[in-house]
Amino acid sequence: MSFKVFALTIGLGLFATQALAQEILTPFRSTSEQAPVRRSVAEARFLPFFDDFSRSSLYPDSTKWTDNSVLVNDGFTLCPPNRNGATFDVLDANGKVYSYAISNAFVAEYLTSVRIRLDSIMEPEPRALTPADSIYLSFYYQPQGNGNAPETQDSLVLQFGTTTEHQEFLFLDYQNVSIADIFFEMQVDTLFPGDTVWSFAGCQPGLYTIITDTLTPSVQGEIALPCDSVFTTVTDTTWYHIWSVAGQKLETFMEENDGQYFKQVMIPIRDLKYFRNDFYFRFYNYASIVSSSLPANRSNEDNWNIDFVYLNINRSSADTDYPMLTFSGRRPTFFNRYQSIPYRQYRVNPNAALRENLELDIANLDGIDHEVNYYYKVQQIGGSQQYERHLDPVAIHPYKQSGYLQCPEYGESPACPYVGELFALNMWYDSVSYLISHYISDLTATPSLADSMVYRIGMYNYYAYDDGTPELGFGVRPAGGQFAVRFDLADYDTIQGVQLLFNHTLNDANNKYFDIVVWKDENGKPGEEIYRFANQRPQWQDQMYRFSYYKFDKTVAVAGAFYIGIEQRSDDLINIGFDASIDNRDYNFINTNGSWQNSSAHGSLMIRPVVGPSYFIGLEEQESQNALRLYPNPVRNTLHLESDINDGVVSIFDLMGRMVYQGAYQQEISVGELNDGLYFIRLVGSEGQVINQKFTIEK
Repeated sequence: MSFKVFALTIGLGLFATQALAQEILTPFRSTSEQAPVRRSVAEARFLPFFDDFSRSSLYPDSTKWTDNSVLVNDGFTLCPPNRNGATFDVLDANGKVYSYAISNAFVAEYLTSVRIRLDSIMEPEPRALTPADSIYLSFYYQPQGNGNAPETQDSLVLQFGTTTEHQEFLFLDYQNVSIADIFFEMQVDTLFPGDTVWSFAGCQPGLYTIITDTLTPSVQGEIALPCDSVFTTVTDTTWYHIWSVAGQKLETFMEENDGQYFKQVMIPIRDLKYFRNDFYFRFYNYASIVSSSLPANRSNEDNWNIDFVYLNINRSSADTDYPMLTFSGRRPTFFNRYQSIPYRQYRVNPNAALRENLELDIANLDGIDHEVNYYYKVQQIGGSQQYERHLDPVAIHPYKQSGYLQCPEYGESPACPYVGELFALNMWYDSVSYLISHYISDLTATPSLADSMVYRIGMYNYYAYDDGTPELGFGVRPAGGQFAVRFDLADYDTIQGVQLLFNHTLNDANNKYFDIVVWKDENGKPGEEIYRFANQRPQWQDQMYRFSYYKFDKTVAVAGAFYIGIEQRSDDLINIGFDASIDNRDYNFINTNGSWQNSSAHGSLMIRPVVGPSYFIGLEEQESQNALRLYPNPVRNTLHLESDINDGVVSIFDLMGRMVYQGAYQQEISVGELNDGLYFIRLVGSEGQVINQKFTIEK
């Protein structure tokens, strides 16, 4: 039985409030749209604070930053001091333009430090900090990079913050008391509407309930009496403007910066109000998207890059050197022209497929020369090939004076080592992958200096000019305009479909019809049309940097040079991904007036033709299926495995080559949480045996 009651409190302050151009490039990026995470007092950091973003991937290090809205990457940054940087833009986790984006300047993204102790240090011994300790915050910044240039009103801002804490009421905690106990406690036999029932002993004094029904001993039930007020600790941060810079094009920035791609800023901290245990700093960017008159252009805008953020004591305005040897820029490719080629095409002419030498960016961030020792290692994944290539030490000058290590006129150096061997030729595989590791060091320095760069490359069943990061978007005008990319086969092959990556625009205004077209070569330009896949629309994936696969309705036979591209049905931009960090404009073509010509845009269109007998990316396949038996197939919940190899690692990949499961070999694997569709399972035995199978999930 329930009763209407009205709970009041006494003496409590409660409830605080809370154009006409033929080809057009637009910007693109994908990162995370997530609210800043408030960190506890226990998570404060002592000096020094340092982050060069080289050890992070996609998101900032959560032990150093409280939010993750910016992107950590090596594509948007152009010639940074070292590998990776943090990029500010206007897109959320799925590559969508923030819903609050407008054509006037608005605050887009934050990068906020964790709480930092500027009141004291603990090493070499505990002591208080004062302005005499000469604390400086330094960082490098760059407008535009490989992305879109911020306009004058689209500034980059630095703020310092200090915090205060106060208690804020959340809710009243109640306890249920029987009516009989209330009568006994109050020594009454009837309660009338308007009577007051004070909370019992043990509860917070001053809390009571007003009765709204007549209650007698014959009434059975309970009344909820307020017993305690629950509060929470709320932290408020006051932010102070410290530094800002207006947007500009990279070209203008470099003219004003003595030709340097990045500029270092040194900020002294002298105001006593910051010397406390709750100091913060944060960067944020103002941005603006184009007007609504060009809806398909309203994509990513106004990129800023920052790098090498350093806060410490005993510094000065001249403290701009760091004892570091570091790799910078993109990961080097082993292939001529392409970032990836089909393994079958590589086997036909491996010498022509590989470069003579790699290209690396290596920087000495110290103020003195260093002798650099370098080598790289190649290891086949799931195979036996491996080798190392060691080079003689060379001198590298400071980055501030000479930039990256240069290649000699003849021969090789750590900046341009030769490709040591051809990749293995295995006729049983339709794809292979390798782990590549680069190392630099100066062991004579005190302390010794070293850096490494490790990544994976593969030859699967598609061609790729791009490295997977679309810094910009591409499209042509008017309606009926075409653009295409040239590919050259070493041997006859077939096209099964194409992978495309499209950028989001505000409200997906570029969701327009287009045709996918394949052309033969005619004197170095697209010629006779051999296939058209009509009436397609952009597709987007939930995860960032994921291509969508357009499977053709028939197999298309090709030989020698061929072209694959898009004919737009609309005058609006299609806004397909464009990798501005790798210049392949010699292989990009546009046709907006009835004749083909080379594109003038520096970069690579994100169009990847899938060749071979099936759509199967990123895994080796073997013909023998007897060594691994799967049942049931199709499977609904539990997949059973039988194999002569009973000691190894099992991996499951989806149709796009993404790993969705990995674990030690066992005879039963639960797959009930995976979506319906075709999957590939790989068993790698303890002695290096590799077996692959296909199975289907149907529920």
